[in-house]
Amino acid sequence: MNILHKHTLSRRTLLRGAGSMLALPWLEIMAAPPAKASPLRSVFMFVPGGVNHDEWLPKTEGEDYEPGKTLAALAPVKQHVLVLSGVNARHGEVGANGHPLGTAPWLSSAPINDKDRGGYCTDISVDQLIANHVGKDTRLPSLELGCDSDSRSMHETNISWRGPASPMGKEFNPRDIYNRLFADPKADVYRTSILDAVREDAKRLSSRLGGIDKEKLDEYFEAVRSIERRIDFASRHQLEHPPEMRLPDGVPANYIEHAHLLTDLLVLALQTDTTRVSTFMLNNEPGRASWNEIGVKENHHGLAHLDPRTAEGRDKLDKLQRIDQAYVEIFVRMIQKLAAIPEGEGTVLDHCQIAYGSGLTWGRLHNRDNIPLLLAGGGNGMIRGGRHVRYHGEAFADLHLAMLRNAGVQIERTADSKEPLKGLA
Repeated sequence: MNILHKHTLSRRTLLRGAGSMLALPWLEIMAAPPAKASPLRSVFMFVPGGVNHDEWLPKTEGEDYEPGKTLAALAPVKQHVLVLSGVNARHGEVGANGHPLGTAPWLSSAPINDKDRGGYCTDISVDQLIANHVGKDTRLPSLELGCDSDSRSMHETNISWRGPASPMGKEFNPRDIYNRLFADPKADVYRTSILDAVREDAKRLSSRLGGIDKEKLDEYFEAVRSIERRIDFASRHQLEHPPEMRLPDGVPANYIEHAHLLTDLLVLALQTDTTRVSTFMLNNEPGRASWNEIGVKENHHGLAHLDPRTAEGRDKLDKLQRIDQAYVEIFVRMIQKLAAIPEGEGTVLDHCQIAYGSGLTWGRLHNRDNIPLLLAGGGNGMIRGGRHVRYHGEAFADLHLAMLRNAGVQIERTADSKEPLKGLA
């Protein structure tokens, strides 16, 4: 452990064991003067295929807005979330296919219609602009996650870019993510338990802590242990599936459990300040082949391409709404976890800015006007949730610019931005 002096613990203290290193959450012992403001974390969560927009949009504005059927799921965290409507994504941009047109440039800084060699407007993305500014202060400059692996169709499977047609890629295997967060990269990462490896160092630390810090540390260790058990369970139960259905070691067969594992790992990464920047693709574009977890057998892409004038189309609209709600519920669960972790005079969520949405409005129309968009967290005092704010054609890049400025990145513009989006606080 890297101890600063007798009564203070460094924010960057790592518990170490044979081949393992475990970052710590914020503890009271770290709050000795001169105290620094909690760092701001920036997260961008992407959902594919647009939404059933009729059931997404709130019916009223302001603090007492009446949510649509889908956003009623925000109720447990409503005070922490801004609903933003009327925002357009890269208005006027054209491309070969509507789905990658909404996905690849979702966070791109490229000017409108400034295309890469594949025909889509990718350049360094907003998350990487932030990571370049703050990443030197954390062990991982950024963390790219997704519930699907990358594919040859890079413009449908990536939202994070280091430059034109140069994706950051993403991790989708919980075991690989866990090892990236906690294992010593120079050692054997495939050990039974990282907590067991750092046990002796943890005992020495615990002997120096007060009651509140011991309780925080125990809760943190239990969260890590829970993830270890769930990854191990997923690995062992792959044997129950025929070889052609077998998933990579550590990936749960149940999609929602997979998404929960990844969001829990992301929460730990933010809690321990292992990274301050992350992207998360809840699925690749244009969506999953089926949603058996909620009783929807049809292909998400097919449900999005419907004729709402027919009885079949209306049935598909209902199923599309159920998928939208399932995604929102995954998001809500993550927000609840971040809001439950004390940090400084608030919570980890108070020190986050988390954008959630899709690159398309209606999947069947491939349109990008009035995209579905949420913004969660307190943004270190720069965001006030619990409201629906209706805009009138402002660019999604204006929100990018606001989030960049919040994170300390001082650039004049990105993509088609004009000014930082107003009304967030």
